[in-house]
This record gives sequence, structure tokens and C-alpha cells, in this order.
Amino acid sequence: RFHIEQGAKALGVCEAIQISDYAYMKKTTCKPIIEALLNDGTLIEIQGETMGGVKTLVVHRDNLPLLEQAADGAITAERTTFLNPFDSLWWAGDRDEMLWGFDKLIEMYVPQPKRIYGYYSMPILHRDRLVGRFDPKLDRKTGVLYLRTLHLEPGVEPDDALVGDVAAAMRDFMAWHGATELTIEKSTPKEFGRKLTKAV
Repeated sequence: RFHIEQGAKALGVCEAIQISDYAYMKKTTCKPIIEALLNDGTLIEIQGETMGGVKTLVVHRDNLPLLEQAADGAITAERTTFLNPFDSLWWAGDRDEMLWGFDKLIEMYVPQPKRIYGYYSMPILHRDRLVGRFDPKLDRKTGVLYLRTLHLEPGVEPDDALVGDVAAAMRDFMAWHGATELTIEKSTPKEFGRKLTKAV
């Protein structure tokens, strides 16, 4: 058993008691499965820090070396990608604030005049930081991907490295959705939108 804090956060191990919450299974159904996997060594118990303090967590045996490397700081985040606002990453309340100082808001249920970030705001994960968000809308007939709003978090500068990485992720995003053109309607700061449009 290990007491692993940052590593557990980095790789998202599951609480043995609450794993049914993530798998949409009843605890009575889930518990014997977890116990069997623990008994045959497929899953290993560790001690890790969670939103509710230090608890017993379970990790797949194949992921234990990665977890130890993450806990030791040997794994560095290098990817830039966009996160679904309904991803299970957000299910634990206030996790975005605790880990990243980022308040992820779902505003599709907020009246349009009161929205800050948009109807379907997607957080931008740049390496190990949540640096901004955007509200996409695809016009399938014209192939234009509109970013109704594009925001950088306070203190995040639109330097060349950030813009280049976000542009690469945006090109992949556009290709996946069959978009051939990008139009940014509103950007905060404006410089980020101009640079991103040029880089894409």
C-alpha cells in the first residue's frame, strides 16, 4: 500500500467505496467484483488524498508504475486538448477549483444574457493547467466552426508556445467535426483570438 497524493490525482484512481458512482453500478453489484479483482491481484489498494481526505483507493496493477512515477514528478504533462464540460473529471464537486483554481461553469441552463462563457463552454487543458475555454458552434452546411466566445484565464498570456499548441489541438478538433474554416466571434483577450485565427 502506498500513500500517494499528487500521483493519485494525476492518474485518477478510484475510491473502492465510491467506484459504483463512476460506473453507474449499485454498490451491492460492484462490491463483490472489486473484492474479486483485489483478491486475484488485478487491483491493488493504496492510500491517496481525495477531496474528503486520505482514503483507500484502488488502482489497476499495470498502472501502479505510472502512478509511482507521477507521484515522484517523473511524468510531465505535454499535451494540449479540450475537455467535455460533462466529463467525469468534473463529477467530484470543487475538484476543478482544488486542483487548478479553475471554476468550470455549465451555462446551457443559464439565460443567454446572463452567460459569461457560453452555452457549451469547453475548458482548454494546456499541459498541466486549465488555461481557458471556448464555446463552439458548428455550421454543418458551410463547414464553419464558430467560437462564440474564447477566453483565457486571468494571468495567462497568449504567447507563441500556447497559441501554437492550442492551434494544433483546434486543427484536430476541426478535422474531427468536418470543419474547414474557423471564425472567432469574441475573444478575451482580443490578441489571443487574432493569433489563434492566424495559427490555425
